[in-house]
This record gives sequence, C-alpha cells and structure tokens, in this order.
Amino acid sequence: MPRKIFLRQGYWRYSKLGLRRKKKLVYRKAKGRDNKVRLQEKGRLVKVKIGFKKSNKERGFVKGAKPVIVRSIEDLKKIKKNEIAIIGKLGMKKKLALVKYADENNLRLSNVNPKKFIKKVEEKLKMRKEKRQGRKKKKQVKEKKAKEPAEKKDQETKKEETLENKTENKNEEEVKNEPS
Repeated sequence: MPRKIFLRQGYWRYSKLGLRRKKKLVYRKAKGRDNKVRLQEKGRLVKVKIGFKKSNKERGFVKGAKPVIVRSIEDLKKIKKNEIAIIGKLGMKKKLALVKYADENNLRLSNVNPKKFIKKVEEKLKMRKEKRQGRKKKKQVKEKKAKEPAEKKDQETKKEETLENKTENKNEEEVKNEPS
C-alpha cells in the first residue's frame, strides 16, 4: 500500500498553512463542528486513523532499504546490499564524483538519478568552461587594443625625437660651418 499523505485542512488556501511552503505542511487534527475532514466525507483529505502505520520491519526504510547518509567515497564503500545511499549536503563537484562512483559500482541512490545528474552537471561544467574561455579571449583582445595605441604613441614620440635630433644636428652643423 502506498504511503498516505496527511495534510491540514485549508493548506491550499493560506501560505501559513503550507501553500508554496513545504516546511509548513504539517498535519493538524480537524476539530471544527462541521469540518468535512473530521466527518470523513468522500473526496476530502485523509484523516489520520489506526491502521495506516507500517509494520516494524518496514518502518524507517526508503524504497525497501535502510537509508545511509553519504558525504564521501569512503562512506559509499561501506554501503551494504540492503542499504540505500542518501547523498548529504555537498558541492556539485564532490557530488558528481560520488554519483559517478555509485553508478560504476551499481549502488542505489535515494535522492539522485545518476545518469540524468551526471549529464546535467557535465553540461553545466562545460558551459562554465566555455564562458571562462570567452571572457579570457575578450580580455586578451581588449589588452591588445590597449597596447596598439600605446605602441603607436611610442613610435610617434620616437619619430618626433629623431626629427628633433636631426634638426638640432643641422643647426649645430650650420653654426659650425658659419665663418666667424
């Protein structure tokens, strides 16, 4: 029997009762005089009753296996056949390494679809790399453009200096050549 979801009356109406706020989706017993959930009318939310609880053997299990929180490859290596891994709070790169290892060794993961995750993350990393390279190219082009005018200015100043030197040399020669 699939697990029943018990929700509070009016959860769909108010944010404080859980509308768009999963954290606030908490069951509260219906107590109103004419409350349809309390009266167990057909088509209404399910009321908590005796008989919905799982057996002791099944209780606390995820997909029929004991859940184990994993934060490193060492933790993944310790997992047994009757256990299922739940990858804890990790960054994208470490999570990718764990998922790849689990996929290669046929380990079960509760909160990740390995093939989809690997494909999605590798695409994301590839896009990041392309963006970074694009930024580097733009920066190099910008630096080249900045260097070109500076080089032109240097060349112009050198030309001016050579012209000035030539004119000074001519003036000096004229002064020397003048008969006194």
